[in-house]
This record gives sequence, C-alpha cells and structure tokens, in this order.
Amino acid sequence: MASAKLTKRSVEALPAPPGCDYVVWDVDLTGFGVRITEHEGSVRRAYLYGYRVEGARRFRRLTIGPHGKLTADQARDAAKKLAGVVVTGEDPADVRRRERAKKTVRELGAGYLEEVKARRKPSTAVEYLRLWSRHVLPALGARKVGDVVAADVRRLHRSLQATPYQANRLLAMLGAFFTYAEQEGARAPHDNPTRAVKKFAETSRERFLTSAEVTQLGEALARAEKEGLRPPPLLRKPAPQKKPQNRPKSADTPKPANPLAVAAIRLLVLTGCREGEILSLRWDAVDLERGFLRLADTKTGKNVRPLGAAAAEVLARLPRLQGSPFVFPGARRSVHLKDLKRLWYAVRHAAGLDALRIHDLRHSFASVSAIGGDSLLVTRALLGHRNIATTQRYAHLSDDPVKAAADRTSASLAAWLDGRETVTTPLRGAKR
Repeated sequence: MASAKLTKRSVEALPAPPGCDYVVWDVDLTGFGVRITEHEGSVRRAYLYGYRVEGARRFRRLTIGPHGKLTADQARDAAKKLAGVVVTGEDPADVRRRERAKKTVRELGAGYLEEVKARRKPSTAVEYLRLWSRHVLPALGARKVGDVVAADVRRLHRSLQATPYQANRLLAMLGAFFTYAEQEGARAPHDNPTRAVKKFAETSRERFLTSAEVTQLGEALARAEKEGLRPPPLLRKPAPQKKPQNRPKSADTPKPANPLAVAAIRLLVLTGCREGEILSLRWDAVDLERGFLRLADTKTGKNVRPLGAAAAEVLARLPRLQGSPFVFPGARRSVHLKDLKRLWYAVRHAAGLDALRIHDLRHSFASVSAIGGDSLLVTRALLGHRNIATTQRYAHLSDDPVKAAADRTSASLAAWLDGRETVTTPLRGAKR
C-alpha cells in the first residue's frame, strides 16, 4: 500500500496508473488519500477519505474532490471533518446523501451537465442541454432529487409520445442523470426511477435513394454550383406586410453556391460518412495515395474508412486553404463548415426530394453496397459501424439476387405447369 506526505508537489508528481487505478494514502492523517486514474490519455487525481463506521465490517471510500479545484490542504481539512463525523458513530456517506437529496433537479443538474460536457462528445453535450432546458427543467426542475419517482418520469416520457425517438432519448438522458445522482450520494444506490419506465417502440426511418433519384440529386448539385438555386419555400422569408418597395429585387435571385459545400454533399453521397465526419475532416486524415480516411473522432471512436476512387477524385480537386487544417474550412481558417442546411434544403427541393434527410445519403450508400452483393461485414467496414448488429438493418437488401433467382425459377416451373414450354432435364449421371 503506497503512502506519502500529500502536498501539491507530491500529488502532481504521482505517475499515471500502470494499467489500473491506485490510491496513495497520507502518512499523517489516517484515511486521507488521493486516487490516481487515467481517462482517454489524461491523468486525474482526486482526494478521498477512507473509513469504517464502528460496528460495520465494510471499509468505505468517500470522494472529497478533484486535485486542482481543491488544494491538498483544503482536502486535508475536509478529511478531518469527515473523521469527526465517523467518531460520532455516523456514516459520512449517509450524511452527504441526506444533504444532497435536498438539492433540486435544477441544482444537481448543473453539475451533471458539466460532467457531460467534460466526458461526452460536443454534439451530445449540446443535445443534452437542449433536452434538459426544454423538457426536464419545466417538468422536474423544482423537485428535490430524492423525491422524483418513476411516475414523474413516466409522465414526462408520455408527454412526448408523439415523437417516440426524442422521448426515448430523453429517458436515456434522465437515466444517466439519476445514475450520476446515485454516485453523488443524492439518491440511494440502485434507486434509479427510470428503470421502471418502458421505452416507446420506434419506427425505422431508413430511406434509400433509387438510381433515378441519385441522378436528380446530381443534376440539382450541378445547377447549384453553376447557376445557383432559389431558396425552397421552407427557407423563404415571408413578404413584408408594409413598405414592399423596400424589398430588394435580388432577394430571391439565385447565386452560385459555395463550391466547398457542394463538394461536401457529393462526398456524403460517395462515402456514406456522417455529416459531422465530413465537415470536420482534416487534410492530415486524408490518404489519397492508399485510398483511406483515417478519422480520429467518430461516433464509434477512431476509424479507418476505405475511400472509393470517385470520392478520392472529389477530394483531389479541392483547393487547400493555407493555414487551415480543414478540408472544408468555415468563415475563419481555424474552424470548419458548421452545417449544410440551407444548401441541402435548396438542393433536395430542386431535385423533387423535399422529404429526404441528409442522413439518408448514408443509408443509400449502404443500400447500394448491400444490393451489389457485398457481405454485411464489408458494409459494416464501409460505414464504420462498431458491431454487426447495427449493419443488420441492411440485410434484407442483399436478398435481391436471391429474389431474382426465385423469379426465374418460378417462371420456368409455371411455364412447364401450363405446358407453354417443354424442357427435358437429364438425370445426373445419365448417359446421353
């Protein structure tokens, strides 16, 4: 068991965990220690207090706080106060739980959202904040964390039954929040109220483009780049009610689209990548010589995607902006294009595909692979799925060749049944 005099210098000098977390105990104050952990390459140090309540067999460890936000001396003072609670015969964890259970969902939620921001992807943090502000705070914000029961969660979940996908994402987020509340001592262990709430059934939203629709999309992209497209009704500004003479004549005049944005949509069609993966693509991740994209940060972590010749040709034609690492730089060199919404809406409207989502381009890429006879393992590699179960949704598309064989076979047999065709099939091994 490692021990040392815990000071700012000694704590910061502690090395990264050798394959597993470890604790160093203070030589002066019994029970005072620091836990060293590693998460995604960064070393974290958190002060704790270890104790055993009189008459109890279990040795418990209570987190005091992270090194950096707390100095070693501040953490030592907190440990002394916890030791005083133990001397009275009380369990500091129970005391902390009672205090934190008095916090409202709004109060504890602020810390939870900070945890999400630090540990999850930025897009996830943004979506969680939206769900929290729009749905959780109005319904549960003023409730004490320890008072929320399954009926409260079920009521909130049901209020979104018209949008089952969003309702289920909200339920998942609340489940993570109450797990966080348990870890923080605001609720008793194994007391997550979301566990008793069933998810809504979700209807699959896959949409696959036909070859004719892909052609229509390509024609619209070409027009957008050369001539420009009128904004679709969805994005057109309503005509002013007063002083119509002040409306510029060029308000709805088509202008050529940003060629980088057009190229980004072409790559979405030709690679099956997610929108965020393409927009945040860096030149150092593009290997045109070997034909790969080496993506450092995707929904499933680091990923290497094969790059088809047509997609590589699009990338090879793109200019490189000096000083920007991004394939699709934004308004400033230090940022990339944020979204393709305005151009995408205009393109899909011009192509007569108003209901098409940009993510459907990924589904369409997968469908062409499956229909072409590629195995699910190959399609999985093309899309960068973590497990084959995610790719399984495209399995039925690979049945097309089998369906064609069934059509041919049944047509032949039907002709024989009707006497429209006479075919003599020799028995195997029979002499001719």
